[in-house]
Amino acid sequence: MEFGSAVPKEKPLKKHKANEVEDLTNKLPELLISHILSLLPTKDAVRTSVLSRRWIYRWVSITNLDLDDCLFYIPKRKTGGIQHFKNFVNRTLLLTKGSRVESFSLVMTNKIDISLLNTWISCILMHQKIKNLRIHSKSGWTFSTLAFQSLFNSIFLEELDLKMLSCDIEVPTMDVSFGCLKFIKLNGIAFIEGSSYGYLNLSLPLLKKFETINCDWLCAEGVYVKAPLLESICIVQDRLPLSDDDERSCEIKFFDCHLKEFTYRGYAISQPLILSDPLIAKNARGNLILRKWEDGTSEAGLCEFVLLNQFNQAKFINFELSEVLTQPNVAVLPQFSMLIHLELGLTLCEVLLGLLQRSPLLKTLSFKGISKFDQELLNSTSVPDCLASTLHVVKFERVNGYEHELFLAKFFMEKGMVLERMSFVLANQALGKSKMMEEFKEKFFSFKKGFSFAIVEFSYD
Repeated sequence: MEFGSAVPKEKPLKKHKANEVEDLTNKLPELLISHILSLLPTKDAVRTSVLSRRWIYRWVSITNLDLDDCLFYIPKRKTGGIQHFKNFVNRTLLLTKGSRVESFSLVMTNKIDISLLNTWISCILMHQKIKNLRIHSKSGWTFSTLAFQSLFNSIFLEELDLKMLSCDIEVPTMDVSFGCLKFIKLNGIAFIEGSSYGYLNLSLPLLKKFETINCDWLCAEGVYVKAPLLESICIVQDRLPLSDDDERSCEIKFFDCHLKEFTYRGYAISQPLILSDPLIAKNARGNLILRKWEDGTSEAGLCEFVLLNQFNQAKFINFELSEVLTQPNVAVLPQFSMLIHLELGLTLCEVLLGLLQRSPLLKTLSFKGISKFDQELLNSTSVPDCLASTLHVVKFERVNGYEHELFLAKFFMEKGMVLERMSFVLANQALGKSKMMEEFKEKFFSFKKGFSFAIVEFSYD
């Protein structure tokens, strides 16, 4: 019996295709290969070394080191893979010592020896021209002398992102300059005094975004931030002090900025925030969002009043928890001569009226409800100028069907000479929301039809 020619084995065919792929990748420019590898997590970039002999050390030319201990987690191992991660980072820093690393990201969910962490940070900052530095750790940390000196001497940094459970960084000098820094985001950092004490001057000529979350500035009598290109400030302090004796952060003062947005969110108890000139915020959206703190109402109200005063030239203000303002503070609120859009959370009737009286150019008003209603005050107050000339839109963002909401709506209808639109968002309640809406509509339209605006809207949240 004759047999046909043997079928070629599959293995040589696969080897042939692998060679074709290798030939194709070898034709790519080295810079392009380096760029592609830099887009991968460093662990995956290292894995390409098994492709061929030519690829064994190609990964060391990457410009981005992205190290995350979660990628090394091995449940079956006694240490969960932590030692493997340590060995990998040590080897990576050693082999890339002479390369062009520009971005370094270190994310750690496991606890690692602090001295080793400081060694890694010092190594990468001292031997590379790092532009982007990102360190996230769920453990407490104290920067060593070498680590914080390496950080403050990093003249190439453009982006700095530090997120810690808690971290102490000693400021070595009262004059700190980051000539290239454009973005700074700090979380859980406490800056403590070094050898000198006074006013800390931060010179940040290219900075555009400044963001801190639960950070403490305990290193000086005050902090001066000089950043002429600064567009966005976001400061979050949502961590309550453990006791009244806790050391408070010092004043932070911003100079010569060109703000587009300012946000403060928290308990308003930790530090004064000052703009060197209210005109800095004239084109900025001001977001002042406070949380209730039962033991600090008076102090919170004072801090909120001070914050609000910084935005007397702003065109847009979002003001949450304005109800903590006291009557004496409301009486001396500044004139918001440029304000055209005002958003309020739950507020007092006296605060609402006080802001309206001081906002002659206001066009849009939005608020989430009245916590205390004073009908006598509403009837006796003089009509704010904005209702007679500029206020076009009023939005009730959370209506519960209360009588005082109807009285307030009637006030705007009767006094709003140029009102064009009024909207009501009914609080979404599981039972009876349709009936409540119909009842509210019926009462609303029972008022005297003496208003001139054309559109009334009703909806649910």
